[in-house]
Amino acid sequence: MPDLDLYAIHGLDRRAPSEALAAQLTAQLNGAADPVQRQRLDIARAILGDPQRRARYDAQLGDPAAPPITEAILTGLAGRPAPVQAAKSVFAQPRVLAALAAFLGVLLIVVVSAVACSGGGDDSNSGRDAATPGTPSTLATKKQKPPTVYSAEYRSDDASFVPSAAMRIDSQLNLESTARKLGWTSADFGSTNTTSLSLARVTESGNIELTWCDEPSPDVPNSRMRCFAVTASSDLRLLSDAAFPQSERGTHTSKGGKVGGLFKYVRVTSGDRLPTEAITVKGGYTTLEASELVAGERDDVAYFVVPGSLKVYKATVVRD
Repeated sequence: MPDLDLYAIHGLDRRAPSEALAAQLTAQLNGAADPVQRQRLDIARAILGDPQRRARYDAQLGDPAAPPITEAILTGLAGRPAPVQAAKSVFAQPRVLAALAAFLGVLLIVVVSAVACSGGGDDSNSGRDAATPGTPSTLATKKQKPPTVYSAEYRSDDASFVPSAAMRIDSQLNLESTARKLGWTSADFGSTNTTSLSLARVTESGNIELTWCDEPSPDVPNSRMRCFAVTASSDLRLLSDAAFPQSERGTHTSKGGKVGGLFKYVRVTSGDRLPTEAITVKGGYTTLEASELVAGERDDVAYFVVPGSLKVYKATVVRD
C-alpha cells in the first residue's frame, strides 16, 4: 500500500513553511462542500500546519523502512476522528418512499376490513392491555478504539484543547549513577536544565538508545567534549553503556529510526511516579513538558525524557 502523500494529494509545495501550508489548506477547506473532504483537509491542516507533527510525518514519509502511511495513521497523528461519510437513509430514496406508501395503503385496507368483520363479536378480550410489551432489542455497542500516544498530546495551535487521554507513567530508569561511572563531571543534573539527555533511536528490536554529551571543563586546559551512550530494553532494563569522544558519537548508535528533538506537552495522570521536573498544573489538568516523545512497541506506549533530567520514562496511554 503506497503512502498517503498529503503534499501531492492537496497540491502543496513541500518547501513551504507550515504557516503557509495551513493557510492554503484552510482556503481549500472553506471551499469544500463534501463533509469527508472537509474532514480530510482538516486532518492535513492539523499535521502540516504544526511543525512538530509535520516533522514526524515527513520523517515517516521519507523512511522507506517505515510502515505505509494510512488514513488511520494520519488521524492518530492529527488527533482527529477518522473521516466518516454520513450514511444516506434508505427511506429518503423516491422509489422506496413510493413502495412504502403503497404497502401502508394496502395494510390500512386489510386492518379496516378486519375491524369491520370483527365488530359486534365476542368482546371477552376487551379487558386486555392495549399494547403488549415486546422483547427489548439489544443495541450493538461500538467498541471504543484504544487511545494512541497522540491522544494524550496537547495541540500547540489550540490553547483551549484538552487531550482525550492521559499518560500513566509505569516505570523509569535513572541514569545518574551510570553517568557518574562513565565519568560525567557535571555537578548539577536537574535544576539548571543543562542536561541534554536525548532519545537517540529506537531499534528494530525495540531497544531504546540514549545519548548525551559533557561540555569541556573550563578548568582543564585542552579539554574536549565527551559523549555517552546507553542502551535499555523496552522495559527499561540497562543493557549497555559507553563513553567516547564526540567525533565517535555516530558509531555508538544503530541505524534504527531517529527521534526528532522536539518538545511536547502531554497530559499525565497523578501518582507517585510523576517526575518532579517540568510538571505544571493548568486548569485542573496535570501537564508534563516532555522532550522527544516517541511511541514504543505499541501505539499506546511511549518513552520520553524531561528537560534537565537524566531519567527516561515509560508510559501507557489511558482514558481518564
